[in-house]
Amino acid sequence: MDKGLELLFDYTKFHIGVYLTLAAAYITVATSQIGSVLPRLNAKFVWPAVVFIIIAGFAGGVIASSITQTKSVTVGSFLKEQTGPWGTTWFTGKWWTYIEHTSFWIGIACVVLSFAYSG
Repeated sequence: MDKGLELLFDYTKFHIGVYLTLAAAYITVATSQIGSVLPRLNAKFVWPAVVFIIIAGFAGGVIASSITQTKSVTVGSFLKEQTGPWGTTWFTGKWWTYIEHTSFWIGIACVVLSFAYSG
């Protein structure tokens, strides 16, 4: 495997770990009944945040699992390759990276808004 593909694989695995940890911690805070210690998060933003983080993790999973099965020998060719879950070809690798990163940042914006407008 090309060193660039190895780095992309490791980078994506790291992101998936961050998404899992962040989602679990956020759900814990959002559903906590501690009251005075943790703020009551604005529910309008809690589930959208979780959904967008899940989408980011899903896209990262597609990228990571596709790297293990690609015949591409460079990152550039992998990013141009059509790929998707379960052997489908929904988007190119590059589009999956866009979906992953955009979903993550929308999720983070929702997390911040849930704290900013907590009640």
